[in-house]
Amino acid sequence: MIKYLLIWIATGICWVGALQAKPVEIVVWHSLAGQLGVEAKALFDGFNRSQTQYVLKSVYKGDYLESLTSFAAAFRAKQPPALVQIFEVGTPNMLSPKGIIKPVDDLMLEQGFKLPKDSFFPAIRAYYSQQGNLMAMPFNISVPVLYYNADALAKIGYSAEAFPRTWNALEELADRLQKTGFECVYTTAYPAWIMIESYAAIHGIPLIDVTNAKALYNSPVIVKHLERLLRWQKQHYFEYGGRSDDATALFISGRCPIFSQSSGSYGGLVGLAPFRVGMAALPKDEHSNMRFNNITGGAALWVVAGQPPEVYRGIAHFFAYLVQPKVQQNWHQQTGYLPLGARGIYQWLTDDNRHPSFILAQAELAFEQNEKTGECARIPNQIRLINDEALEAVFAGIANPQEALNKAVKRANYALRRFANNTQLT
Repeated sequence: MIKYLLIWIATGICWVGALQAKPVEIVVWHSLAGQLGVEAKALFDGFNRSQTQYVLKSVYKGDYLESLTSFAAAFRAKQPPALVQIFEVGTPNMLSPKGIIKPVDDLMLEQGFKLPKDSFFPAIRAYYSQQGNLMAMPFNISVPVLYYNADALAKIGYSAEAFPRTWNALEELADRLQKTGFECVYTTAYPAWIMIESYAAIHGIPLIDVTNAKALYNSPVIVKHLERLLRWQKQHYFEYGGRSDDATALFISGRCPIFSQSSGSYGGLVGLAPFRVGMAALPKDEHSNMRFNNITGGAALWVVAGQPPEVYRGIAHFFAYLVQPKVQQNWHQQTGYLPLGARGIYQWLTDDNRHPSFILAQAELAFEQNEKTGECARIPNQIRLINDEALEAVFAGIANPQEALNKAVKRANYALRRFANNTQLT
């Protein structure tokens, strides 16, 4: 009898120990598909292997807009994940109304951690902060860039060092490439992001009047830029490829040898294209004497409000893991997304880093800061959708650039006034 009692006690102790050893599950929703999704899972799995107390369970929820929509529905139903990846123009949506998220700085302070924010790229840190308080954890960071078919350009004597730095010089290159037989020279993914938001940021042109919640991008400079693209379309220098990344097929198929897209797409393009892929900064206009910071893209991880204390402890441990230089180096090298910074604890990443996206980003995020452009003036996703429709109208011949932007600004002003009732556009 004593023997069986001892066995029962021992078994019970093991059973209780097993219950205590079960790791805390942290659900994270993300929007990275394909190879980027593979790398995201590898990063999450790396954290899971680094300790035994917590386990990140990643769930793909579709593209950025689908994920944002799913999160809104889940939050209303009181069944949200603990962490959710939201693209940069979803930032205003996550900040309003209050109570949706738990600010990252608040979380880390409560859990006794300190993030190396002084080492982050200042523009990236500023975008996801309010009054110096980091609200979300920058995750997959990118800037808009140009990709090009290096083999095609080499045949006409162009090298990386000679790649055009202005739109006029790019037009000269387009003419030369067209004469070699290309039916299209240039196309772009995410046209509203790159052709309006990024173009405005590089040239120091404010998109909105933050104080009065008023759109400003029907300015003569942006109208003239779209008129140039429309002329290029008629000359078969430019081909419109759709709102999101549909134009990727025009590039990797060899049809259009120059392509603007996120710097985070580098790895995928290199793996898909049957030619050498080069990368360069987006050009600027000749009339602009100064080049400002490019706009940051990608997404951040948001901590959802109302989670149990043990989940918050696990998220804090994950963020502490994520900001480690070695983790950032591996994430950057495997995806083409940028590390969180290039100075301080990340300074050593610059010593022998020949990755083109990193070299380019150091320059693209090092210009004089303009508080009125894309880095600080957050626009909600609704504005980008409005601008996508305006660009479609232009390239379909439905409206000229001035008419299309005037209509877009009118719609944007209504959306901004409505949005201002729920959030602060700061």
